[in-house]
Amino acid sequence: MCCGGNVRSDSPRHKQHGTSSLLDSLEKLARQKGNPLLRYWQESSVTADWLKPDQSSGPTVETTAYVLLTVLLKGRISYANPILTWLTQDQHYGEGFYSIHDTVLTLEAVTEYSKIIPRVALSQDLIVRLSRKLDPVRVQLTQSRPVATPLQVTTNDDITVATGYGSGVSSVKMKTVYYETTASSQTCHFDLTIEVKSASSSNPSRGSPHVVACAKYKPPPNEVMTESSLTVMEIHALRCGAGDGGPETELQGNTVVIQMETVPSEVFLCIGFRITTAFTVTGRSDSLLSVYEPQDKGSLCTKQFSHKEEKLQQLCVGQQCQCMTAACATYRGNIDGSLTAAKRTDETCQSHIKYAYKVTVKSSAAEGNFMTYTATIAEVLKNRYSV
Repeated sequence: MCCGGNVRSDSPRHKQHGTSSLLDSLEKLARQKGNPLLRYWQESSVTADWLKPDQSSGPTVETTAYVLLTVLLKGRISYANPILTWLTQDQHYGEGFYSIHDTVLTLEAVTEYSKIIPRVALSQDLIVRLSRKLDPVRVQLTQSRPVATPLQVTTNDDITVATGYGSGVSSVKMKTVYYETTASSQTCHFDLTIEVKSASSSNPSRGSPHVVACAKYKPPPNEVMTESSLTVMEIHALRCGAGDGGPETELQGNTVVIQMETVPSEVFLCIGFRITTAFTVTGRSDSLLSVYEPQDKGSLCTKQFSHKEEKLQQLCVGQQCQCMTAACATYRGNIDGSLTAAKRTDETCQSHIKYAYKVTVKSSAAEGNFMTYTATIAEVLKNRYSV
């Protein structure tokens, strides 16, 4: 059997949505004035202030009292305060009430406000346990002190926050902070990169782990010279393999000292050499790369690095570095000398390549581990809509 007729939804969610929509509409019609702020609801046809209560002042007081009761149920105390101020100052609506109805509604709204305020006023004593092995920390929150001093957590353990009594609502926020020791870049005159690469079976010259350290000169403001003068590169806590070095390279204990006549500002000047591991220890600190001009100690630049084998692909732009677990699918670790434009064009036919363009490079610039190219598209070889 099929029945037709009107359907009415009385679900709590439907009613709540309707109440919220009505309240939103009323908020747009609110009148506000004065300092401190007053908030009330008045018919648009009423333009003059009341010298005494009348038929137009009564609905204004009733509507304002109804809205005050509603926002109190929503817990919006800050929005309710200017409404209460207007209701409790009867000079705003003729220095009195017009009827029993608006009088009762106002008393009900003011009474509800006085009952809710003690419960929402912030006054809590919290017990924070940062570790099962440490004594708990007591934190007190009040209206005048709503934010507690941050607590530093140094142990990997359960953290619990509890309160047995009090009023108001409080929340706990946690964040992880990483500290990195870096040299000031205010007077640093070099961009530095350093990479420790593992042994390569395909390249005989890289049959053992090796380090590639690069530097590029950053001329100070108003500097005429675009290249540095005599520059020293020092790599601390590192031991070179046999056969490394040269007339401008010196090994002082565990520090490699390299002297360079000049460092350009357009491209990175890179120096590579093999390294060996005598023995392995735990808890060792990172190594340090330093580059400076001896006649200008203010030009000192430093960069920390670890010469253990890296399992992640590191990507850096400027001073920001991140690690990713995999490189791009078409990433080529070594330059393929046999690669030609024709071969590269043929690769665009492969199904996993969605876009292919022939471009004309206008300029390029090194930035951290990236090369940034500016180019114009000369020809579209393939796009996602190609057949």
